[in-house]
Amino acid sequence: MIKISRNWFFIFIISAFIIVALYFNFNSAKKIYIKGDNYYVGKLIDYLNLNGYKFKIVDVKKANVVIDLDNLEVSLYNGMHFNIKYSEKLINKVISLIENRNCKVLSKNDDFYLKNQYFYKHFTFETSCGINIMILPEMYENVEKLVFRTILNILKGNYQGFENEYFVNKMYIYRLYDNWELIATYEPTLEILELIADEKN
Repeated sequence: MIKISRNWFFIFIISAFIIVALYFNFNSAKKIYIKGDNYYVGKLIDYLNLNGYKFKIVDVKKANVVIDLDNLEVSLYNGMHFNIKYSEKLINKVISLIENRNCKVLSKNDDFYLKNQYFYKHFTFETSCGINIMILPEMYENVEKLVFRTILNILKGNYQGFENEYFVNKMYIYRLYDNWELIATYEPTLEILELIADEKN
C-alpha cells in the first residue's frame, strides 16, 4: 500500500512539473531574431507589440524563432519552416492555365516600380510566354498586412493556408505592363481558376 502511494506521489510531482513547464513555455516571451530591411523589421516589431505578442529580440544563435523578411521565411525551434510565398511548381501550373500552353517562370522580375516592392518582388515573375505576372496571396494593396499577419499566426501556432511549407491559399493574378491589372483568381485547394473579363475584349 505504501509503494502504491509513493508511485502516485511521484506521478503527481512529474505531472505538476510538466504542467508548470508547459505554462511557462507558452506564456514566456519568445526569443526572436529578425533579418531584413531595418524599416520593415521595425514595422514588424511594432505590429507584434500592437497585437500583444510577447517576445524578446535576441542574437540569431540564441533565438528559437528566426524570421527572414528578405526571403519571406520563418523557421521555428521545433524544425518547422514556412515560406510566405507559393512554390515554383504551383506558380508554373497557374501560369500554364492562364496562357493555355506550356508557359514557365524564367526568373523573378524586379524591374517594375511597385509600391512596397520589398514584399512584391517575391511574387513578380518573368515568363517564357513573354508576359510578366504578379501572383499575390492577397489583393494588391494588402500584401504587407498579410505578411505581418501570417508571421503572427505562425508564431501563435496557426499554420492554416500552408502545405509542404508553402502557401496554398487563394491567388490573385495580375498581368504587368506599365502598370498592373487583375486578370484572374485561383483556388489551389479546389483547383478553380476564374478569369476576369476585360472590358475591351
